Order: sequence, then structure tokens, then C-alpha cells
Amino acid sequence: MPKQKTTPAEPETKTALQLALCARGPLAIREGDGQTSPFTITPAGLKVVQAMAAEGQDQATIAGRLGMHRKTLMDIVKRCPEVEEALNAGKAALADELTHHLLAAARKGNVVAAIYLTKARLGWVEGLAPETRPNIIIHLPDAATPEAYLKAIKVIEPPKDHS
Repeated sequence: MPKQKTTPAEPETKTALQLALCARGPLAIREGDGQTSPFTITPAGLKVVQAMAAEGQDQATIAGRLGMHRKTLMDIVKRCPEVEEALNAGKAALADELTHHLLAAARKGNVVAAIYLTKARLGWVEGLAPETRPNIIIHLPDAATPEAYLKAIKVIEPPKDHS
């Protein structure tokens, strides 16, 4: 039996998500005591948010990893631009990766991938229906004095009581 050649083991490369999840220290800290105290996301937490968003993780999953509810995370995103930026950067990285895969498939002849990319990235549409909005023209009379208006609509006075 021939001997198999052995090669030195290649070092395992970790993904950004794996590195972020191995972060030391807290990912989010409360700014005070009690359940209603607001959270602050630490720099390590920002890396986790970005890495998890880039992997397509749901907001609830990201929030759970940070030790909070999804609504709490969305409140933080609204008030902290750096958290919003981390979330958006992760989503953009995911979009770029998926676009790259679709483009590679389209270049290999996958027509569905090509059609999807032309619609999603280039804004192409097929078979636009002709505009069929009705053309309605309303002619309004010129302005009139209150007396002329009342005369024109013939205001009826209430019947007089004949008792």
C-alpha cells in the first residue's frame, strides 16, 4: 500500500462572524440600574451586529446575541448612528455577496439569475402597460360675490310658521 503524502495542516481561517462571536467583554451594557435603563452597544457589539447582519441573521437573532429584545435593538438603531451604520454595513456586505453569486450564475448561462439581476440592480421592467388614467377636466365658474352665489343656488328660506 503506497504511503500517502502528508501536508502540514492549514490554519483554519475564521469568518468575520466567528471572530466577532468570540469577542471578549460585554457586547452591550446598561447605562444605569434597572430593567428600563437604556443599553449602549460596545465596539465589540458593533462588530457582532455587522458580522451577523452580513451573514443574513434576523434582527431578533442579533438582538438575542446582544442580550436584548429586537424592539430594544431597533430603538438603539434609531438613536445611535454607529449602530445603524454597523447594521447597514452588514446588510450591504450580504447584498454584495448575493449579487456576486447571482452574477456568477448569470455569466454561466443561468437566465433566471440574469433576469433577476437586470430587474433588481438595473431597474429593468417588462411589458409596461400603457398609461390608462382617465382624462377628466373640470371647469369651475369664476368667483362670485356671496349675494350672487346665494342667488345662483336659490337659497330656500325655511317655511314661516302661520299660527
